[in-house]
Amino acid sequence: MKFIANPEHTARPIHSGGRALPLVAVLMLGAGSQAQAAPLNLTLLDFPDIVSSFIDVNYNAGTDAFTASGFALELDDDGSVPAEAITNGTFNLNASIDASGSLSSGSLSIGGTVASLGFTSGTLLTGNLTAFGFPDSGGDPLEFLFSVTDGDAAGLYGSIGGIILSGGTGFTGDFNTDFTGNGSAVADVAPVPLPAAVWLFGAGLLGLVGLGRNRVRV
Repeated sequence: MKFIANPEHTARPIHSGGRALPLVAVLMLGAGSQAQAAPLNLTLLDFPDIVSSFIDVNYNAGTDAFTASGFALELDDDGSVPAEAITNGTFNLNASIDASGSLSSGSLSIGGTVASLGFTSGTLLTGNLTAFGFPDSGGDPLEFLFSVTDGDAAGLYGSIGGIILSGGTGFTGDFNTDFTGNGSAVADVAPVPLPAAVWLFGAGLLGLVGLGRNRVRV
């Protein structure tokens, strides 16, 4: 399912539906062969959820550096309408993605405060990227999994979250070339519930192990 978030959409958390088991097999094969990353097929379920927009996306094929930075707008912690507005919200994602579309490292940081929820430290959510996927034909959406590491909203998310980044990336499926999208992408960040999270997170770790082994052999 392709999802393009927008600030007026009541966003929902992400899960993998019934595709977790097939996806694990695909990612395990990709880890050994360095093939193009498969779609994660993240879909929407419930809450909590953070919606960000006005995101600049850039990819430098020479350095494998992928960045996405913009503004975190609202946090839906319980499904009520309207969602809680985020004050001074920021969204920053940094990743290293090679020419085959394989993720080797990355991080997520969402800043801002939500006084009504007692979230006042200035850091809402941080995490380490563990998996990356995109459609076989390229284009939207770009999908990430991450392990939650910190932030005022970390308790809402549990251990594993998902990111759907879509709109305005200019990505066509070839990480051999640079691409950019200025201020037009949006992101949806939500938990990935068990048991799907276990399968997806495990597959992401296997991919990282495969990358490490390939580098050792070289």
